Amino acid sequence: MTRVAVVGAGIVGLSAAVCIQEHVPDAQVAIFADRQDVATTSDGAAGIFHPDCVGADNQADLKQWIADSAEKYWHAWRTKDPVETGIFEISGYSVSNHDLKMVADPVFHEHCRNYRRLEGAELDAVGGGPWRYGAFKTTLITEPRIMMPDLFNQFLGNGGQLVQMKLESLAPLTSGQWDAIVNCSGLGARNLVSDHSMYPIRGQVMRVRAPWMKQFYFGEDDAYILPNAELVVVGGTRQKNNWSLELCKEDRDRFVDKCAKMVPGIRETCKEPVREWVGLRPGRPTVRLEEEALAYGTDRSIPVVHNYGHSGNGIALSWGCGKHVARLVKDIAQREANRPRY
Repeated sequence: MTRVAVVGAGIVGLSAAVCIQEHVPDAQVAIFADRQDVATTSDGAAGIFHPDCVGADNQADLKQWIADSAEKYWHAWRTKDPVETGIFEISGYSVSNHDLKMVADPVFHEHCRNYRRLEGAELDAVGGGPWRYGAFKTTLITEPRIMMPDLFNQFLGNGGQLVQMKLESLAPLTSGQWDAIVNCSGLGARNLVSDHSMYPIRGQVMRVRAPWMKQFYFGEDDAYILPNAELVVVGGTRQKNNWSLELCKEDRDRFVDKCAKMVPGIRETCKEPVREWVGLRPGRPTVRLEEEALAYGTDRSIPVVHNYGHSGNGIALSWGCGKHVARLVKDIAQREANRPRY
């Protein structure tokens, strides 16, 4: 039996834990977190499958993470009830005057459906323009407020355990009870493992009632309108190194104005939001997904698999990164099984 401690109960930690349970025979997995509720950053996200601005040391790994996540989510949409999974198909528009990759990313768009570039009258018809670049595509909403409870129930059903505990370091997990640690601590890695390349990316959104809104819109400067299962997410911000968790009226007014240029009818709806939210995405120049040996005592060490720094792409990459983590943990288990006993 391989005993694995996963640190972090956001979508990245939950996905990694379930992937380990599915791919590592006889794994005993526990998640350590100070909370597992609607307060996590993952839960506040809109959750569209639209990876962008992803830094990775290995581009082949990145392509595999996206492909594995896409395969998982499309399969779930085809075979399971969206009411239970929070995963459903949606079509919409991306437009920009400055960023061609926003509308023509070959890595991401090969996992979309109905993708086509917009030109001429069709591009001009998208509000807020004139636009230089545009695209129409069909992708998936992966709504974390529904996904996360579903994943957590899978985790518990597979024999997983939640340990509610705030960790200041990984030292409490080096007592000999665990064979491997998986660090999915997000922005918390800045203090937990002293990774000072981590920084906050502040996001602010509102959720409104707009049942007539059936398509998504991505515009300039992180302005977006994303229908979820019951509400519509209107946002947003992407403010690096801003630690504030306070709602900002100026930010709200700015993104509402930009969204209302794309879809004028959304402005009136935004006057009575159902709720507003601010969260800090775990920014890092590149995703950190690697194994290292954590030394403790005089001559002992424990393998740690780091899986954090996904910036605004935690939900989009979580399953693909979780499968990568599971492969590393499986290798650890096999090394331990083959270690000579004296």
